[in-house]
Amino acid sequence: MKTFFQHILSMGILVVALLLTVDSALGQKSAYEEIEYDSLDAPIMSLTLRHVMEGGQPYLIELLRKNIFGAGEEATDISEGENEVITPENEPAGEPENVEQPDATQPNEEVSDGNSDEVSSGDAFGEVSDGNAEVSGGDSAENFEEAVSDGVAAEPEPENDNYVMTAVPDTYFDDALFIGDSRTVGLSEYCEELKGHATFYAKVSLTIYGFNKKEFVVVPIRTEEGVEVPEDQLPKEKVTIEEALTRKQFAKIYIMLGLNELGSGTAESFTNSYGEVVNRIRELQPDAIIIIQGIMHVTHSKSSNDRVFKNTTINDRNAMLQTLADGEHVFYVDMNEATDDENGALGHDLSFDNVHLKAKSYSLWYDYLKNHAFVMEKDLEQTQQLLQQEIDSRAAENPENPE
Repeated sequence: MKTFFQHILSMGILVVALLLTVDSALGQKSAYEEIEYDSLDAPIMSLTLRHVMEGGQPYLIELLRKNIFGAGEEATDISEGENEVITPENEPAGEPENVEQPDATQPNEEVSDGNSDEVSSGDAFGEVSDGNAEVSGGDSAENFEEAVSDGVAAEPEPENDNYVMTAVPDTYFDDALFIGDSRTVGLSEYCEELKGHATFYAKVSLTIYGFNKKEFVVVPIRTEEGVEVPEDQLPKEKVTIEEALTRKQFAKIYIMLGLNELGSGTAESFTNSYGEVVNRIRELQPDAIIIIQGIMHVTHSKSSNDRVFKNTTINDRNAMLQTLADGEHVFYVDMNEATDDENGALGHDLSFDNVHLKAKSYSLWYDYLKNHAFVMEKDLEQTQQLLQQEIDSRAAENPENPE
């Protein structure tokens, strides 16, 4: 009898494993497909198991509900994908299938340790103008008198608030926000110069489509109007990036997204979605400038042997992203200038997995941003003075190595 039940148990396990495998195989190109890394090196059934553990239902059940019971709306949600956590310390498992995906592809991840979901304590209300103001010819005394005589007061001339690119001190990033995927997570964890200055809304496998859908940014819960409670004593909650941007204002917002979207959509559809997010940020943060960072390249070997992560695709999308910059409120910078090798690819010695930077390499990214920052022309002299004071201070602290 004992042997009989053992056989029954074994058969049950085999049947369950077979069902999970079939479910994952059918769903991997719709419900469970991983965008950043391929799951083929792991048991394929893990796709279904992971999805169920995260609150979803097997693909076959959702398919039956959609086609037989008409529960199409709920079944649509699972197509956004749920992915395994990948931290900068982990070696990628492989490459994803190059399958055309709808623009709603939104990989979801748990926030990796050290992920800077926390909001920094710095005051982020940097006053930034609405952009370039065309200077009029000026009102003469006669024009002023004429305006007054008509009962209309003459408006003062607008200031010239053109932005210029310049090098800046570390304090420039005190009111800056960085939005990005696992690469920006690495920047938050390994760039010592940014710690204590910038705020990060970064998450492994984040895409441009997760802006208003993924709740992972930890912010204080709002209190009732008129109730004064120190921020560090408020309970916390997880919200989307969009909601978090209604809680706190920033002066500069850096975006680095696009790696996980390479296997979905087209350059045009990706850029359209990116532009919609930029416009929404402009609505929520009217006093902030937005700096779009070009998608970082992968190494030459990765680009040459991968079906999805190709630098030619990255270059095509970066060219499209540049069109979103208006030079007034939105700017574009390409940090690949700091990390590319002679092949126009991520330097192999800078990466531990051909995709992400080594910890010591993040300083190259930071140095590039620090030397390609944007300030108002009227603030340029003061910014350069602060930068020189920083340089002098470091030289005094370390005479042998002033840099």
